Amino acid sequence: MRKQIVLNLALIISTFGVMAGGHGSEEENNIKVVDTFWENILTNPKVSMDLLHEDFQFEFMGICEICQKYNKETYESVWLGKVIPEVLPNGIVINITNRIADKDWVVYTVEGEATAINGDYNNNYVMVMKMKDGKIISFQEYMSDLLAETRLHMKKIVDIK
Repeated sequence: MRKQIVLNLALIISTFGVMAGGHGSEEENNIKVVDTFWENILTNPKVSMDLLHEDFQFEFMGICEICQKYNKETYESVWLGKVIPEVLPNGIVINITNRIADKDWVVYTVEGEATAINGDYNNNYVMVMKMKDGKIISFQEYMSDLLAETRLHMKKIVDIK
């Protein structure tokens, strides 16, 4: 019991020491920015767009029809305004399962739940975001491009003989 109390106390002291030294505050702020981004992107995109750096770049990673790069303007007008409503007409539920951050990067693992134009689209994602000046400057979204192609578009898997 005594060892457990000492261990807990040591963890508490080391945590406060890191926070007092200024370490951790950038990481915590980055998590808050990205959490706010995700809380608002589908319901109040103006809030999320204000969190993007003027030089923002987004890339839906993989080899698929919608896998390409977007800048801040096309992320809002094309990706959010056209692509997502076309392939996910009923929207998507985003469940954040893990958050990792340092002073420059935030990485989330996410489970998505949706019905796409060609069936259930329950993809798993890794969202990699680079931060600059307290804003998101780069966002790479990794997922199963095979699932994206077969569920978001009417493509089929064909065995080659």
